[in-house]
Amino acid sequence: MKLILSLSISGSILFFLLFLMKPIIKHKLSKSLQYYIWIVVLLRLTIPFSFDGSIMNDVFNKNPFLTSLSSQGEEAAKSEMVIDQTHADQTHAITPPQANNAQVVESIRSAGSEKFVITIIKQYAIYVWLIGTLLSLFIKLRGYTRFLKHMETTSKPAYDWENRMLGMMLHGRYKVKLVRNSYITTPMLIGIIRPTIILPDTHFNEVQLKNILIHEITHLKRFDIVVKWFSMLVTSLHWFNPVVYFVEKEINRLCELSCDEMVIRKFTSSEKQEYGETLIAVASNEQYPVGGLQATFSDEKTILRERLVAIMRPSKRSTFIILSSFVLAAVVIISAIALGASVGASNSNISSSISPVEAPAIIISHERNADPIENYTILKSSWNGVKYDRMSFYQAAWHSEPTLLTGLRRLKPGEKLKVDFGENTPDKVTVKMAFLTESFEQSLLPIEEVAVNHVNGKYEFINPPTAVSDIPTTGRVYSITAAWGQNSCEYVFASDGKFDYEQFPE
Repeated sequence: MKLILSLSISGSILFFLLFLMKPIIKHKLSKSLQYYIWIVVLLRLTIPFSFDGSIMNDVFNKNPFLTSLSSQGEEAAKSEMVIDQTHADQTHAITPPQANNAQVVESIRSAGSEKFVITIIKQYAIYVWLIGTLLSLFIKLRGYTRFLKHMETTSKPAYDWENRMLGMMLHGRYKVKLVRNSYITTPMLIGIIRPTIILPDTHFNEVQLKNILIHEITHLKRFDIVVKWFSMLVTSLHWFNPVVYFVEKEINRLCELSCDEMVIRKFTSSEKQEYGETLIAVASNEQYPVGGLQATFSDEKTILRERLVAIMRPSKRSTFIILSSFVLAAVVIISAIALGASVGASNSNISSSISPVEAPAIIISHERNADPIENYTILKSSWNGVKYDRMSFYQAAWHSEPTLLTGLRRLKPGEKLKVDFGENTPDKVTVKMAFLTESFEQSLLPIEEVAVNHVNGKYEFINPPTAVSDIPTTGRVYSITAAWGQNSCEYVFASDGKFDYEQFPE
């Protein structure tokens, strides 16, 4: 969902950039250039091309929590940390002053409700988007298929002289069907695989038919129908973003203007006059239920005046205009690349997997007992943008409530232990072990780093050998640190020291 949202934001920024420049470039730059530049917006809305330093990658990945909590929520989250570390993590925490208890409780409730809403949104947003996309596609494709079927059943073959003129203009390069239909009021080109030009079932003279056919053939040669289908798919993917409908409308407008521009580029003044008169003769106010998938000759009277003005007064191609066109195209393309999309970053600080909403439960098993070790606690280090200030895993074992130091398993040195995270596979797992001694504050022996292997979806490590020291030990405490991107926590459990303290007989 982050990818779709980042693409939508990138495309929207490009839209507003072009919208602000529209009064300047509207009558100065060629309509074809403007048309193709707007297609860049469609590409930015769909192609997940990006790089580590792109704007959207920074926004969506370097701050995964996306500042979803307000400043009040952040303060509440810090207060929640006190409770979270005491109950959920079962660790020691400093209790706030009694005078602020009511404020803390209220902040915790507020943060809890905000986090609940955020969690619900994260879990179900993808389904809402998918349903909306499928519904939008269904409505548009259903309208298209119904219109196509209606055209097939009500159309009749074009006249022979009309087919001959079309054949001469195509020079045998394209296979295009020409038909007439009494239910349409303006000529149109429809279909990608089997393109068909549909004429209104009315009289056209030779000049009018020539202008109509050359216009629709130009649409065909430029693959404008493909662009219209692409535009329809983009609006369906981003149905929740009102900007895409303006983008689609602008592309449809420029599609017709740029087609006119290409058609008349070698016309004489009198031919331009005839072309404009043909436009007026077949202008229509009807909107056909095809979802914008047809290329019409003169569909909307609302832009007819603009098209006629562009035909009779085409923009001059001075050196300055040509240079400005290259500059504008470069600005738009560079902006599209710089904006990027949220595709993740290659560095180790960015998660390569989906981070769970909360620190997940794990299964700790060992070779000498089939039952998993269930007496463990979770110490959050950093989660959802909140840094947790807490004691070490060794101190947590001594001060935990309920205590971790009762009902312990007797783990043998050299015995293999396995840790199963289920579906929430971390990006990185490290294991540490400390010998329990008489010290409550910290182990009197060095903390040992334990090698970890990832085998068949589980993390395995070997219980270290007994301590070679004169300091008596009573057991062991283990820290399994797991990281999902910037979210990390420790799983702490302990074992009986039978195999260690046997070397220190009384």
